Amino acid sequence: MRSVINKIFDIGLLPTNEVKENKKIKLLNIFCFTWSILIIVITVFDIIFNRELEGSLIMHGISYALITTIFIFQYKRLYILARVLFISSIIGVTYVFANYTTPLSLIENFYFIYPLIGLILIDKKWINISILIVCFLLYFVPNIYYGHYPNNTILPVLVFSVFVAAYVILNYSDNLNKKHEKELLLSKEKLEQAYLELEERKKSELASLQLKALKAQMNPHFLFNTINSIQSLILTGEKEEAYKYLTKFSLLMRESIKTSEMSFVDFSIELSMLEKYLELEKLRFKKDFEYEIKGEKNIERIKIPSAVIQPFVENAIRYGLLHKTKGEKRIVIEFYQEEVFVCSIIDNGIGIEASKQINTLNRKLSSEDSSIKAIENRLQLLKEFYKTDIGVVYEKVKEGTKVVVKIPYVN
Repeated sequence: MRSVINKIFDIGLLPTNEVKENKKIKLLNIFCFTWSILIIVITVFDIIFNRELEGSLIMHGISYALITTIFIFQYKRLYILARVLFISSIIGVTYVFANYTTPLSLIENFYFIYPLIGLILIDKKWINISILIVCFLLYFVPNIYYGHYPNNTILPVLVFSVFVAAYVILNYSDNLNKKHEKELLLSKEKLEQAYLELEERKKSELASLQLKALKAQMNPHFLFNTINSIQSLILTGEKEEAYKYLTKFSLLMRESIKTSEMSFVDFSIELSMLEKYLELEKLRFKKDFEYEIKGEKNIERIKIPSAVIQPFVENAIRYGLLHKTKGEKRIVIEFYQEEVFVCSIIDNGIGIEASKQINTLNRKLSSEDSSIKAIENRLQLLKEFYKTDIGVVYEKVKEGTKVVVKIPYVN
């Protein structure tokens, strides 16, 4: 049953689409699926309470026809048409029920929601403005014509204010999100340009690999997911939580850029960055994700190579835990100070082999893999320099993956 529902949710998804576009496609599929379930629930209640069924059944039949058409549009990649049809359909159904089927039952208040749904699903402003105007007119004209409200009421003024304010707030939030995405893309382009300049100047191989490690640490998927999670907190009114996570996010970005120019950094700084990163990932996964850091109190005041630990942790989350569908997602990070500095990363995800199969089927780019290889090459250079046991080892465990990273340290 769950696999069938997942297939319905994935109708129209393409691996070549942007992440944001696929989110909108999946969200519309979820809306339509929920709508179809609500129709069944409403019909059951009509039967239980002996309500008039004939008119409702006709509307429900039309609704199912519209839902089917929307799924067909999604399958044929007619995304904008599917979204416009969905919003038009729910507006039409609301109009019929509010003015003919069940008048005076406050169903017309749903008109408040539809312009906001339009902003979430559709990027074209003229369509969103059209939806706002249509909903505004459909709310007032029938009420004025049928005399539902007393004369000289202040309600029309209040409702107009709510409509405009809701649209302006959500539109501003959407524009702010797009601005952040552009800034992040610009930042990524600057990193690419910096790497090319290093290549052209023929600097040391270690410096080149360190820049690649920075790129791995500032993974664009993580950046976009974090911003979307913070935006969700803003939209749901959790301003204090949004401010707290936004502060952590900005500090993490600043520390990442600052430490990227250093060969070695204090362990306390690297630990602080790792904790901020894990807290932001927990915001994304909600209750499904737990992490534990061990042994950090036993580590002396030492310096370790920068931008080495976090990419392996991110790799464990992205490829091991993200694809896990059942049970708690958990990662344990433990530190040891021996002849070299040791970091053990254990996740209870799907494991290396299953992850490779999924990535092969999805034909995903292996930029993260190349970044991990860059770090491994960097450790190999350090191994040759320090003449000691340094590198990365993948050990077998009953569930998930265990990675042991051995790196040098200085006091």
